[in-house]
Amino acid sequence: MAGLEWRKYKYVKKNVSRINLENIDEVTIMKKMLPFILIILFPYFIVLLICSLFNEFLMKYICHNNFYLGLFYLFAFWLVAFISAMILCVKNFVNKTDAVEITRINMVIKIVQVPAYLCIFVVGFVCLLTIFMLGFSFALVVFDCAAIILSGLIGVSAVSRSYAEGMLSQTEMVIHSILQFIFCLDVISSIIVFRKIKVASIAKKS
Repeated sequence: MAGLEWRKYKYVKKNVSRINLENIDEVTIMKKMLPFILIILFPYFIVLLICSLFNEFLMKYICHNNFYLGLFYLFAFWLVAFISAMILCVKNFVNKTDAVEITRINMVIKIVQVPAYLCIFVVGFVCLLTIFMLGFSFALVVFDCAAIILSGLIGVSAVSRSYAEGMLSQTEMVIHSILQFIFCLDVISSIIVFRKIKVASIAKKS
């Protein structure tokens, strides 16, 4: 009986320790993502601006009943996010950020932004169905390009760090750097790069 209780104690202790470590890992990842929050949120700001066109509350309290003011806020947000992205890219090189860490962050950024891009795509596609909304569709394309520039800079930084650590060839670095700025393919590229770097890192340590 005593032996059974001891085994139960060891089992509970082992699982509690594992859960605590998982929680610590999640908190650590969230802390590392914080500097990238403006880059992550920019496409969602675009969605919010689109929603304000169909919601009086949002138009009143966010745009103050002036859509052009909302566009100004969007541009200001992008400018701050762009400066933030440039600073983060420089820090990655200066501090020699671990390739696995930065490729993971890049992958998370790309995946988290997918719902916002889907929403923008659907609205843009619907606007294409009427000639009167073609200008709005073009504006959404411009906004999308502005958003992918931000995440693309982080992607190039991640790919470059992977190359610097010898985990990607020069050809792979060039290809994946370009893919960071192409819609849909950027997400696929970020996942491929992260998986490749993670495997290479494990092999390097063993």
